Amino acid sequence: MTDIVQNTPALFVGSFTHSLDAKRRMIFPSSWRSLAGESNQLFAFPHPDEKCLYLYTAAEMKRRLDALRNGGALDRTDEQAIRSITAGAEMLVWDAQGRIRIGENLLAHVEAKTQLVLVGAMTRIELWSVENFDLALPQASATAENVFFGGY
Repeated sequence: MTDIVQNTPALFVGSFTHSLDAKRRMIFPSSWRSLAGESNQLFAFPHPDEKCLYLYTAAEMKRRLDALRNGGALDRTDEQAIRSITAGAEMLVWDAQGRIRIGENLLAHVEAKTQLVLVGAMTRIELWSVENFDLALPQASATAENVFFGGY
């Protein structure tokens, strides 16, 4: 999951709206496929508070797992939380045409009807139903504004 600069995580930006086909598949954008690295896998996690999915590439999942392993011993509560989060997750694989099939439980979580929105959120991708995604209501954040519009 590196771009032109060696060892730099791929940064997903922009948004794409795609329809679900009759088999409940959608197109994964070709420009993002190349950012995903050699693997054609995404790991999808339902967000606990939002009606969206967080999608991570295999390389990003490895980075997160390494951080978890290097973070010290996990207690029973940590293990249960990880189990709870991963139980609802799925591994998504795109085919030669770039289509990915999303399981019914994940589509139900995002309340998908016919169209989905993929949003680049730096090292992850968010997947929303068109109905639940509303880019027209941005939230003010001094931290975010400084990151993107502050000085060098």
